[in-house]
Amino acid sequence: MQSNSSWSIDDQRYKFQFGCEYAQLIEDGEITQTVRNPNYRSTTPAFWQSLSQVGDRATWQIFGTPICGKGEPNQIIWVGHAAPVCAFDDIEVFGGGG
Repeated sequence: MQSNSSWSIDDQRYKFQFGCEYAQLIEDGEITQTVRNPNYRSTTPAFWQSLSQVGDRATWQIFGTPICGKGEPNQIIWVGHAAPVCAFDDIEVFGGGG
């Protein structure tokens, strides 16, 4: 999944849900098709416990957003982090279409 388009995180940072713009299905180790507007949700402990693979330095990218998502009205400040490609198993994925 790539390009977060929406997010919702509870005040304790325990439950979350993210919507994305784009994803590719991986079936039997092969990229098979494009999925538009997929979503995923989990709890923080279950999400990090499901981490199954971490990419190498060649997959490292900087990601960010100009809105931190805090406050009413939302604060306008650039926030981000760098990370390699990662694979997670058994995360609830829903929505989207081909």
